Amino acid sequence: MQPIKGMFNELQYELVKILLLNVFLSTVILFLIADLIALIFNMPLWYVIAVAATYFIITLVSEIRRISLRHVEQTNPELREMLRTAKDNTAEDSLMAHALFYEVLDKIKRVSSGSFLDFKKLITKIATIFVLAIILVSIAFFNINITRFDNPLEKPLAFITKLVGQITGIQPDTSGVQEASEDIFGDPSMAKLADNQLVATVNPSLDTPDFNNVDPSNPSNGPLADLSGEQGSGFNTPGSTYESGLSERDQERSYNYAKQTQTS
Repeated sequence: MQPIKGMFNELQYELVKILLLNVFLSTVILFLIADLIALIFNMPLWYVIAVAATYFIITLVSEIRRISLRHVEQTNPELREMLRTAKDNTAEDSLMAHALFYEVLDKIKRVSSGSFLDFKKLITKIATIFVLAIILVSIAFFNINITRFDNPLEKPLAFITKLVGQITGIQPDTSGVQEASEDIFGDPSMAKLADNQLVATVNPSLDTPDFNNVDPSNPSNGPLADLSGEQGSGFNTPGSTYESGLSERDQERSYNYAKQTQTS
């Protein structure tokens, strides 16, 4: 009895492995397609992962429940009706049952795991995965933006989250988060500089200075001579405005350096 039971357990294990491979490939295809859709609708990646994980679990459980020896018999005609008959009579200890068990064990040795695979579907799934992967890699590599719509699930999920929070009494922590009003800039107002009135005087001669008429030997007569603040003082005369605050010795050094740069 033990050899025939071990054979059925091993056969069940092989069927689960093949089923797991098929479900995994189908899940990968779904994941890649969902990723493309998520890129178009600007959805986060966890949507895709949630959909793929849910599909994998539900499909795997449902397919495992549908496993039967009929599939093995269909792919191996020499075992037709024999596997199910031996399965139904594993508790029998008669001569006929033992003869059936030995015959099944002898024939099952010549059955390979590859006979349970549908190679046409397998190749189709692998080719589909390859094409979808190439498309996604190209989009990422060339930085192509294929977003065309807003996330349609954002508002429904936010509403459901809020509803669940109201029912359970658990609200998200919004401390430190300030809601933005329609006017994000606040009330319009003018900056108050001071109470004193400012008086600005603009020298018309500075509107259109003629730099072609600058005399290097006498820079105080140039178009920018009036910027020093004193009439006729210029930029390079000792005691001019830009030298205010310097000692007499530093002013002399600055004046001499300015004269050297002009003559050189």
